[in-house]
Amino acid sequence: MAAVSLSAVSQPPYMIDKVISDNKIVNFNNQKLLIIDFWATWCTPCAPATEQLEILQKSMPDDVFIVSVSDENEDIISSYLQRNPIRLAVMKDYVENSLIKLFDVKSRPYAVLLTLDGKALYKGHPANITPQMITNYASKLKSQPKKNWNDLFYEISKTIHQSVPQDKEFHISKQSWEEKEMYTDQGVFHYYGPLSGLIKYLLNCSSYQIILQDINDYGISMSCDELELENSKTKILQLVEKQLSIGVKNESKQMEVTLFDVVNPKMLWDDKQINWNNPNSPYIVGTDRIEADNMTIRDIANLLSEVKGNFFYYKGNDNRLYDWNFHYLYDNLMNEDLEGSFGIQLKKEKVSVPVYYYSER
Repeated sequence: MAAVSLSAVSQPPYMIDKVISDNKIVNFNNQKLLIIDFWATWCTPCAPATEQLEILQKSMPDDVFIVSVSDENEDIISSYLQRNPIRLAVMKDYVENSLIKLFDVKSRPYAVLLTLDGKALYKGHPANITPQMITNYASKLKSQPKKNWNDLFYEISKTIHQSVPQDKEFHISKQSWEEKEMYTDQGVFHYYGPLSGLIKYLLNCSSYQIILQDINDYGISMSCDELELENSKTKILQLVEKQLSIGVKNESKQMEVTLFDVVNPKMLWDDKQINWNNPNSPYIVGTDRIEADNMTIRDIANLLSEVKGNFFYYKGNDNRLYDWNFHYLYDNLMNEDLEGSFGIQLKKEKVSVPVYYYSER
């Protein structure tokens, strides 16, 4: 349990982009406590964690109000909710002043338990928030100022955020292409290559998860502010979709994959084994080995999908950066290297994978 002291993390109202759906269990009526549940459509463990919070919300409607926040594209969130309804209030994060960044969310599922004036009581996995914890904290808050919804959350889309955010450094155009190239120069990120490659990079997924419907995989030249990209690839993807007049439909699909199963996380290298300090070239694919500096497990799985021509997939939520050096050419040697050096087993499985269908608007 990651309980924290009663110190103010930030003062509400918290900025959000939009309320996608309301809480269907209880209305906000100045409950004593607030839980912010951070989730994503790609996060498999998030669904059962949110279901447990729904049970908590139903059992303690007068003590706590629970909201679920994702930083993904609104269409992706809405499409997911059509197939997997969430009965809590679902909100889209505001990338300019992100709650994910405000509460230092490093993995998901993740939850923050707060008083209505912004004092943090708990931060960590939502499964650790129990009815007894809520009762104990609520009993200490017998009197507090009357709050309304607007005192807690400020919905940007109703005011200054009427449409897709603009980025004065953002430029995109169609062009002929041969090979993909990405680099940063004087604070500006540049991409040249196929449309599918750009979408794959911004979604941080495999090419096996992107399907272009009635769209040719044409070449793209795109540039944007480096800091904007670091703050939110989702925002940049929104700009790409708007400028190219393309839309996305997201759904889960059962697919055969080579699954990355981290059986011994203590064996994973930290980010100090290789220090190239070159974000433009974070990896080297040699004749039989891959070396990488500061890449996540999902990054490596996506890279192997491209290099090996098979779908490698990581369904966990570890987004920390690691260094890598392993054999990839022959499967048996790659399997031995990843398990012996990094505690990762590769297993052929059929799993549910998010797939993104892009079409012209």
